[in-house]
Amino acid sequence: MASNFRESGSNEKQMSRSVSVIAWLAWIVGIILILFNLGNLSDRNIYLMVGIGCVVGGFFIYMIGKGLVIARKKDDQEKGRS
Repeated sequence: MASNFRESGSNEKQMSRSVSVIAWLAWIVGIILILFNLGNLSDRNIYLMVGIGCVVGGFFIYMIGKGLVIARKKDDQEKGRS
């Protein structure tokens, strides 16, 4: 998919923006799940656990997306494309 992304004329900003939107959506869903189910603080509260997972997952998605953009830019610079 990454090769198709590059061939279609898209640039790093669009890829970064797409990954950022996905990460923010996961984070917002996580916050909503946490806030609506905060009354029962236990490990048996599945919505609370999924909400925490979405918040943590959103952070990791964001960081991985930014890391891939940085790696791609570095690869382009080494190959003399930019």
